[in-house]
Amino acid sequence: MTRPLIGVSTYLESGARWGVWELEAALLPVGYPRLVQRAGGLAAMLPPDDPGYAAEAVARLDGLVIAGGPDVEPVRYGAEPHPRTGPPARERDAWELALIDAALAARVPLLGICRGMQLLNVALGGRWCSTSTGTRRSWASSAAMR
Repeated sequence: MTRPLIGVSTYLESGARWGVWELEAALLPVGYPRLVQRAGGLAAMLPPDDPGYAAEAVARLDGLVIAGGPDVEPVRYGAEPHPRTGPPARERDAWELALIDAALAARVPLLGICRGMQLLNVALGGRWCSTSTGTRRSWASSAAMR
């Protein structure tokens, strides 16, 4: 039996270190691929790429996971950055939104984790309200606030 191929979006980090190297790297916490593997899948890392290639990538997948990570850039949901909003990951935002659109169009199963769920909400026209509560950020979808 062929294992399902599950794509998992990744980070791009400019100063990743391992051994004697310090290079730009596509990174993903090991829990993501391990959990895909434990569920019987074959994990494929999907680092940010040209959004025009998202549909081609998704067409090869049996499922897609949009991983957690940094703040979604507020301009993506029509808001101004909060003072505690982290630096934007524009390339990752664009790639993951294109992956989400492609997965929805192709009816490929999709799981958003933390940031991934926020992006799914934004892709479907939702908004986010970012507020600071001490050192933690709380997020509420506009639909939940109605």
